Amino acid sequence: MGTSFGRGGATQSLQDMANADCIVIQGSNMAECHPVGFQWVTEAKARGARVIHVDPRFTRTSAVSDKHLPIRAGSDIVLLGALINHVLSNDLWFHEYVLHYTNAATLISEDFEDAEDLDGIFSGYDPETGAYHLKSWGYQTEDEGQGERADEKRNQGHEERAQAGGQQYGSGGAPVGSGTPVRDETLQHPRTVFQILKRHFSRYTPEMVRETCGISEEDFDYLARSVTENSGRERTTCFAYAVGWTQHTLGAQFIRTASILQLLLGNMGRPGGGIMALRGHATIQGSTDIPTLFNLLPGYLPMPSVTAQSFSEYVDGIRTTSQKGYWANAEAYSVNLLKAWWGDAATAENDWAYDYIPRINGAHGTYQTLMSMLK
Repeated sequence: MGTSFGRGGATQSLQDMANADCIVIQGSNMAECHPVGFQWVTEAKARGARVIHVDPRFTRTSAVSDKHLPIRAGSDIVLLGALINHVLSNDLWFHEYVLHYTNAATLISEDFEDAEDLDGIFSGYDPETGAYHLKSWGYQTEDEGQGERADEKRNQGHEERAQAGGQQYGSGGAPVGSGTPVRDETLQHPRTVFQILKRHFSRYTPEMVRETCGISEEDFDYLARSVTENSGRERTTCFAYAVGWTQHTLGAQFIRTASILQLLLGNMGRPGGGIMALRGHATIQGSTDIPTLFNLLPGYLPMPSVTAQSFSEYVDGIRTTSQKGYWANAEAYSVNLLKAWWGDAATAENDWAYDYIPRINGAHGTYQTLMSMLK
């Protein structure tokens, strides 16, 4: 979610689910585990919305849904990928929305290579560490040098926090530099995000869904028609997930794939659309929103690193001045937080009392600390 939208929280309120024309609940037993929020699903259904439950088990959510699609545990990405392929292959994507409100027209770096080019892995893979270097995944920019310098500045202190694997910035993916991205409004250039998506997801077919997920082609067609017929200019579809996705080894990929699908269909930022992340507030959601994680301040702001000695260095490590999107306003978010804590004592002259905040120089979470003690 953070990679797609700038922060890792739900994209709408629970109440807004009542405005959806179709609701797909996947990786969640919402009726039983989030019964208060489920009232809005019930209201949507009373309005005529179609509710589909995709889950390995038949639960109380399945019982009150229009259809239950049993799926093999862990195969969700194949089902979601096939929906994306269906949308792209049949020209069912929301053209105006995708062109104006997504990065579909943006060109990716010439150095990027997809999984089909490298026998199942992407460019930037380091076999020694088992991790990816993300430089080749970035946008092609008109002023490449500026983008690279911005990336370096944004990554100040990254090494100290790399082991944490937390939710700094509530996001992920390749850093967005300050260079001006190159775009092809026709979407025909082979290195546009749109064309890369088409090539990558073409492998996910209804036949693969049947073989991998255990969902028949007829049931896949029902799901695909339900989602696409209830998306577009006049209608919206909502996806809802819980720990059936987030706690899976491929959870981040499941959520990212659902985000791509919803953007292609124009279901983000519109009444009844979005992706509802269902969580236990005092535990999962609370750890980031309150926050209780060592590497976060409220609002997904990162905890300052020892390398960020001034407020300006801290803010510049989060965003660049020409960057668009949620984190372009990082300075305002940070000042608001510091003023909320220290009021009139936080002024521009004293860096908004930035020096009152402690710094981190490594992975100081409970798990990492315990593992270090056991060594």
